[in-house]
Amino acid sequence: MKKIIWKTKDDEIVSCEEKVKVLNENYDEIKNIIQNSFDDAILMGCDEDDFKNKISDLIKNIDFSYKQKS
Repeated sequence: MKKIIWKTKDDEIVSCEEKVKVLNENYDEIKNIIQNSFDDAILMGCDEDDFKNKISDLIKNIDFSYKQKS
């Protein structure tokens, strides 16, 4: 598997091993959930491209869930 490079909003590489570990675990968990959901959708007769478009839209429209202090 290709090594994932995580970047900050300042375009710097995240170097803290613990942060990278958590990010990679989250990524793997999301990947597995999406793969299982995709497989289920195909087995139930859904269109592959339609499923992928819905997941892509979901990701594009996600927002940070914590309130930021002013």
